[in-house]
Amino acid sequence: MSETIAAIATARGPGGVAIVRISGERAVAIAAALVGKSAEALPDRRLVRGVARDVAGARLDDVLVVAMRAPRSFTGEDVAEVHGHGGVVNAGRLLRAVLDAGARLAAPGEFTRRALDAGRLDVAEAEGLLGVIEASSERAWRVAQAQLEGRLSMRVAELRAALTGLVAEVEAVVDFPDEDLEHLAAVEVAKRAREIGAGCEELVATFRLGRALRDGVEIALVGPVNAGKSSLFNALLGRERSIVSPEPGTTRDYVEARTEWGGVAVTLIDTAGERVAPDEVERRGLELGAARAARADVIVWVSVDGVGPDELDARTVWVQSKCDLHPAAAGTLATSAVTGEGLAELRSRLLAAAGVEDEGDDVVVVTSERQRGLLARATAAVARASDGLDTGLPTELVAIDLREGLAALAEITGDSVGEDVLDALFARFCIGK
Repeated sequence: MSETIAAIATARGPGGVAIVRISGERAVAIAAALVGKSAEALPDRRLVRGVARDVAGARLDDVLVVAMRAPRSFTGEDVAEVHGHGGVVNAGRLLRAVLDAGARLAAPGEFTRRALDAGRLDVAEAEGLLGVIEASSERAWRVAQAQLEGRLSMRVAELRAALTGLVAEVEAVVDFPDEDLEHLAAVEVAKRAREIGAGCEELVATFRLGRALRDGVEIALVGPVNAGKSSLFNALLGRERSIVSPEPGTTRDYVEARTEWGGVAVTLIDTAGERVAPDEVERRGLELGAARAARADVIVWVSVDGVGPDELDARTVWVQSKCDLHPAAAGTLATSAVTGEGLAELRSRLLAAAGVEDEGDDVVVVTSERQRGLLARATAAVARASDGLDTGLPTELVAIDLREGLAALAEITGDSVGEDVLDALFARFCIGK
């Protein structure tokens, strides 16, 4: 934390502006020296124009410099930014001048990690910030912004407060066994524990939605040859991407394309029609398509003759295509790539099969496997405690289970998180964040 760090904070490539961000004890002094001024000549949070020069005095660029002194900064320490013209070379020269003046290159996510260490945000909010940066759809961005705002942290804090109170009461019985604590009836404690567990479980249940929003949804179209998969693929995509032909076997392996439905990133996969392949190349193409479909979140079984898949599970939606030419069989969703019939309902069903329900923007959503795992651990620990109370388990053992649940909840926001977890999280950030 004593070292002053710097990095380019804007995207690499041509652009109107490139920003070099500096944080640490010497941040303001380095930025001021870059434009030939003293640190005192940079008023807090006011842009100052100057000419940036390297350590040898050679002119680099016309820039704007701003100082944001501690503690009122993102990292909680002195921060300065140099705003120059965009471009890979120009931004690189400005950064090199800052590094030559005494800063070192920041590690990935180091600015945000310093903000975490300074208490400017917690681990769940840092994960929300990463979600904002990585968001590939409008709805994913909204969920990430809600997490960055602290909605998940606040809900976890509510559960922790309730569980902390329960732990305190249970441990009072352990510490003072001779006291009259009739108010702490086992039935009431078990009830409160189950309520806390239910709250944790509700959050766990949102992970399927959170993962779909974070990573997007992959949907594979499979079925017999000439069933209309490619036509349906193009219709769902809204543009021609897959070749359509009356000749059987036009699609040889698979074709992918990305789109967005209702603010959710969707990858559509058009696979080759199931058939007996006459040669090795075609057999290999069918194998590639089948393997790609197996990794998809949802399967669309497309038929034209009413013959369904061998197994119809929760991740498979059976549709009958070309309903403008053939009547649909019972139990199928009738669709037509020509008239558009059934396409809106099909999109809704596919998103629902992927766990993406329209629950509104106020729902607190769990977005990382780390969060889900900790909430599941808390749920299991509290469930063991309530079951133990029902069966007459000694109070000391009940307290241990409740304490384990409390520790899991604390780790979600980072109150007891390990360095290895933080290292893994911030390694996913870009260098300038």
